[in-house]
Amino acid sequence: MLGVMCAGTVLSSCTGTKVKAEEPTEKYKRLIFFFSATGNSLYIAKELSGAEGTLMSIPQEIHNEHPVYEAEEIGIVCPIYCFIPPTIVQEFFARSTFKADYLFCVGTYGANSTIFPEYVAQMAKDKGLEMNYINTIKMVDTYLPYYDMELQKAEDKQIPENLAAIKASVNSRENFIRPVSEQEKMFCEGYYRFSGRDRVKPTFTRSEKIVFSTDDCIGCGICNSVCPHGSWKIVNGKSVAEGDCENCLACVHNCPTKAISIIPTPPEPEEPNRKSRYRNPNVRVGEIILANSQVNYNG
Repeated sequence: MLGVMCAGTVLSSCTGTKVKAEEPTEKYKRLIFFFSATGNSLYIAKELSGAEGTLMSIPQEIHNEHPVYEAEEIGIVCPIYCFIPPTIVQEFFARSTFKADYLFCVGTYGANSTIFPEYVAQMAKDKGLEMNYINTIKMVDTYLPYYDMELQKAEDKQIPENLAAIKASVNSRENFIRPVSEQEKMFCEGYYRFSGRDRVKPTFTRSEKIVFSTDDCIGCGICNSVCPHGSWKIVNGKSVAEGDCENCLACVHNCPTKAISIIPTPPEPEEPNRKSRYRNPNVRVGEIILANSQVNYNG
């Protein structure tokens, strides 16, 4: 398999050779697919994988030409963008075949998760699958146009307690899909009407439209290494954004010199704190690079 990780430890990384994968011969106990820009979802995925779980990066596995996965338990862990899974997660889910006794999904969010459980449940139904467990967990909201990371980090989001409850539920194979209230549906509907965003790919865009490198750029290339689309290049010693973009802001948050800023796109406000950045304290930048780097696919 491509980009396989077990309990956060690399078993085999992508080779960049697009060969057709063989039909899986090993049935995993718990297989968790994840996408993470700042480490929040990777941290949750590692915690849920346990001693016998296996982690697989969605930005790596999306290149698998035979995406058939079998395990006793299969899970998806991802951030929630505009109340639904990121485009790359939706596309991976749509093109993959999952065979498992227990299917679960956990979404990480900072402000509102609203329709996420219903959206994921419908994604599964569209493939003839039924989710056993869908839940969300509140963490640091990393969307910089609206949030100052210093204030977010100072807020007690009760992550340990909520994570412990989710782990217990998944480990006991609880059947539960978090209910979505009518108020949450109305909030979501109002947001989409106001923002005018696409309702299936609300954050998918072009990187050159939303981010740029400042004079503080040292041309290290970390921005490209953490980008799930590899949409940065070095020109005259400076990073230049160009290519598909999830609007995950991995490049902005993981830049070692804080040299990447967001282009204001009304009606969204400008960043409240341009020097405020975040990466989950339990995740190293090297783990995000390993999970997201497209260097072997974009050559």
